[in-house]
Order: sequence, then C-alpha cells, then structure tokens
Amino acid sequence: MHSQDRAVRREELRQARQIHGGAWGYCLASLGVRLSRMPIPSRGLRERVFRTVYGRKYRALNETELDRPLADFRSFNELFTRGVRPECRPIDRSIAGLVAPCDAEVQDIGTLRGDTLLTVKNIAYPIDSLLPGMDNASLVGGQFAILFLSPADCHRVFAPESGEVRSIAHIPGRRLLVHPPFQRPEFPVFTLNERLVMRVVTGQGEYALVMVAGWGVGHITHPPGTLSSWSGTRLSSHQVTRLDNPSHGHVQRGQWIATFELGSTVVLIAARSLKATPLVSIGEHVAYGRPLFATEPAP
Repeated sequence: MHSQDRAVRREELRQARQIHGGAWGYCLASLGVRLSRMPIPSRGLRERVFRTVYGRKYRALNETELDRPLADFRSFNELFTRGVRPECRPIDRSIAGLVAPCDAEVQDIGTLRGDTLLTVKNIAYPIDSLLPGMDNASLVGGQFAILFLSPADCHRVFAPESGEVRSIAHIPGRRLLVHPPFQRPEFPVFTLNERLVMRVVTGQGEYALVMVAGWGVGHITHPPGTLSSWSGTRLSSHQVTRLDNPSHGHVQRGQWIATFELGSTVVLIAARSLKATPLVSIGEHVAYGRPLFATEPAP
C-alpha cells in the first residue's frame, strides 16, 4: 500500500511538471496558485493581467457574460469563482430531465456497464470505488456524464434537477491532473483524487453529483444558506466525512449549490429509474442549465 501511494505521489509530481513545462514552470504555477487569492491592487493592472492570462495561456473570456466588469474582480480566485449574468444562462425547464450542472466540455457520456463506468480512455471505474461506503444499487445500469471544466469556465456548479439532498460526503485523496490527455488506466484519477459527493433524490429516482478536485484546487465551497447542515469544506482532511441527513434541504433545478476554486471535473450519475437519454455528444462544450439528459416523465 505504501509503495502504491509513493507511485501515485511520483505521478502527481510528474504530471504537474509536464503540464507546466518542467520543474521551473511547475514552481511558478504552484506559486501562482498560492497567490491566486492575493488582491491585485489597481483596476488597470487587473485588466492587463487577466487579459494576458486569458487569451494567451487559456482561451479568452466572454466578458459580456461576467456578472460584473472584469476590473472589479480583485484576484484570480474571485475571477475563477465568478457568476454569469442570468440572462446568459437560462435554465431550460421545457423537458423532463437533467440539465448540465456546469460550464464544461463533455469528456464522456453514456451508460454504465452494470456497476462500472467505462470511459473512452478505457479506464474502468466501479461505482463503489467512486462512491465508497454508499448504497449504490439504484445507480447500477444508469447513465453518466463526465464534464471537464477548463480554467476559463465558470467554476460554479448547479443542481441538474430539483430534489432533496439525501447525503453529502467528502472523500480525501490526491491531486492528480484531471485534464483528459493526462489520464491513465494505471492511475484512475476519479477514484484517487479528493472529491465531494452529493446525492439528490428526485420524484423519479436519484442522481449523484461528484466534484473531483484536480491539481491546484484548494477549496470546494457552498453558497451561504444553500444547505442547512453543510457550510463548506476545505479539502485538507484525511478522513471520509459523511453527512446523511434529509434536512440538508431541497434544491431547485439550476440552483447554485457549490463552487470549485480552480478548474476540475464533475461526474454526474443518474439512477437507472430515471431512464435517462443523452442529449449531447462527447467533445461538446455545454453551458450550465442546458439539457444534458432527457428522462421519462413520472407516471
């Protein structure tokens, strides 16, 4: 077990160096993550810095969608966790189904093979390894979507459908890169990395929303007052934290429920009772609130 953990640690470091162009680039990127919450002193400097990073290193931001002017964001972390003007992200309510929980690229979408999620990268994830210590029987044979958030995407996560929050779990782990090109079968990132799992029960069944922390992600938070028993979590503990309590509250389709503080991945799993049909394809970029799965209306 210790040798396996050392191998994962080495892979974590190797990936981070590779994506940042070597040890020096990795050190600079690590420093950047640490400084991401530090305020940038002037409005003019903020605009220059943000437009240098977005448009060169990452794709340019669509500034017409931002919930406030670019210069009003005092730090990179504020920009990562920004909102989008509601009129730019209408929540589709025209169909029975699940809407996209975030702005992201559809990395994979399909049907579980029994109790296993199999990606196009030929990486198999048994549900019990992704959602350890939980009753996952209702999810066997259901549908799944893997949604990759880039640093340029809005980092807020929204409820795919209305329902009661049955449980929340924080699962400790590593910080391997979630970027699709870096995923390898010998290092199954979605079960090795730290993650937050929310189980929501709807009138037709349930869904599991898994927020997977990638390299550089220091926090996953919830908006104040969103969930009655869970004010947020700092991803630093070494024990599984479970909150099984129906008093967490009711969420509405399209309601803001959590935030990544840096880009990562969301895995959405729909119970087989929802009879979900994918409405998007692998490689598409989706906006939160857009229909992701159609489900059969409850009888």
